[in-house]
Formats: sequence, C-alpha cells, structure tokens
Amino acid sequence: MTLSRRRFLAAAGATGAVGLAGCLGSSEEMPDGPVTQVSVPDSPGDYTYATMGTGEEPLVTYIGNWKCPFCAAFSENYLRDIVSNYVEPGDLSLEYRDWPGLISEDDVNAVHAGLAVWEVDPETYWTYHEYVMVNQPSESESWTTADRLAGFAESAGVSDPDAVRQAVEEEAYQEEVQANQQYVQETGAGGTPAMVIDGSSYQAIGDREGNANPDVEEALTALVEE
Repeated sequence: MTLSRRRFLAAAGATGAVGLAGCLGSSEEMPDGPVTQVSVPDSPGDYTYATMGTGEEPLVTYIGNWKCPFCAAFSENYLRDIVSNYVEPGDLSLEYRDWPGLISEDDVNAVHAGLAVWEVDPETYWTYHEYVMVNQPSESESWTTADRLAGFAESAGVSDPDAVRQAVEEEAYQEEVQANQQYVQETGAGGTPAMVIDGSSYQAIGDREGNANPDVEEALTALVEE
C-alpha cells in the first residue's frame, strides 16, 4: 500500500519518520473500554461536534478520518489512555472533527453519518465511533455507503439507524463538513490522526500500533497543569 504524502507526514512528522503501513482488518467486534464508556456533556445538543467529558475548557481536538487505518490504531490504543488519564478525571474535554475527503471522495459519507449519530443519540456516539474503528474495512474499499453506515449504527446500538441512512443520502451536514475543511486548513495539520492542543497541531501517534507521541503527552500535561 502506498501512502499519500499528507498521510505520510502525519505518520512521520514530529517524532521522526515512522514506518506506518497496512490496514486493520474487520474484526466484527463490539468494542469495550474507556472510550465507549466515557461521559458526554450534560447538554450535548449545544455542541456541533462529538465531545467527551464535561465540554468545558480546556478543550482539545482530535482530527481524524473514518477510513484512516492509523486513526483506527490510535482509537484502539493511545486515545484510550488519553480518556483514562485526562478526560475521565475531568482535566480536559475532547472533541472529534473529521478531515473530509482525505482518503477518498466517499469518506465524506462517514462524516455525515457520524454527525447524525451525535445529533440523534449522543450517549451512544463514542461506542459508534469505536465500533467503526475496530471494524474498519480496508481504506481501498468504497464501503461508506448509506446502508453500510446505518448498519454500523444499528450494530453499535444507535437508537435511530434510519436517521443515519437519511443523513448520508441527503448529505445533511454540508455546512459542518465545510467548516471542518476550513478548520483543518487553519490548524496546519499534516494528516490524520492529529491532535490540536492549546492552538498547536501534533501528530497523534508515535508508531504503527497507535501508541503515544511523546510530544502530545508533553503538551497535554502542560495544558492541564496551567
């Protein structure tokens, strides 16, 4: 598999060139762990993008892509540590924003689906997020169809999978998709997964398994100690 330049930069930026390659296979598993169990703000409807924790400052942003295999690795590894060590204790909140079109044109469908899940069933959103990442098909496949995404939502326990299907078919969140594209440009992120911490963008992972980037850990520690 050949990495695009942007995705290679994401994989090999702040901590040096790291050989990231390959796709996670579909495990057809129901995920478990701190991300699926994390709390969401008391009034989730006040937040456009999926948010975990109290929603209060300090807020960090995870920039990802539903088809990115390195985001799946991050989701199954270092993201869980961030939730356990920083979000659950109440030290910070975290929001997820997608980089639309980074992998392929059809990955935008997954952006609409994720935003629909956050709107119709925010309590289940992070379970859905982890379910898709754990069972992520190959990035080379055009798998982000309305039916497939609605099926993921149903399997993850989302209360209204039909709303997810409808959102994809109608491209219901165009304004939010465009706002994400602008946000990514403004942050200067080089690829996914990325973390925006106190206004600075970082490569989120330090190796192919999705483990910690020491620069991210240092920035998070500094943020919560301010």
